[in-house]
Amino acid sequence: MKQHRGFTLLELMVVIAISAVLMAIAGPGLRSFLLAGARGDAATSLYSAMVLARAEAITRNAPVTLCRRDYASSTGYARCSASSTGNWADGWVVYRDSAPNASGTKPAAAADIIATGERVNSAFVYVADPVTTSAVQFEPSGRLSASSRVVLRLCKSGDSGYEGRRVQVDLNGHIRLSKDAGCTA
Repeated sequence: MKQHRGFTLLELMVVIAISAVLMAIAGPGLRSFLLAGARGDAATSLYSAMVLARAEAITRNAPVTLCRRDYASSTGYARCSASSTGNWADGWVVYRDSAPNASGTKPAAAADIIATGERVNSAFVYVADPVTTSAVQFEPSGRLSASSRVVLRLCKSGDSGYEGRRVQVDLNGHIRLSKDAGCTA
């Protein structure tokens, strides 16, 4: 008589039930873990862009700007958001200003773009201080061209208890990335 190898239906059902219980327990923790990774990536990306913009301003001996990205732009290259409702979470553009003008959108040409950043996870939003901050410009000296420091806080939408991240640029051009407890958006 041949002996059959394999699992009985009862054994298979027990394994599936145990797997379902373990997945239900691990699910919320996994989501939190993934959000923490996305938060770190987004904050580090913006911090790195600030450092790049400052270094390029010093290297090129010319002003370099980092601005909010406009994904609705119809041009063939990344542009800055001219809208007052734009959000840093939509990404960013680092560029040199080869054709300064008071009106019109920036950068003026695709060749002026140094780097771009992509949208962050939709669970997050950047809160700017001052609120009107749509661009950060570094002078050839590496100093900030604004009249006050700039702070961009990465927060989780609708969760004031979530530990966000803060990218801060002082007037002297010093850039810091730090934790931000109680971040509200």
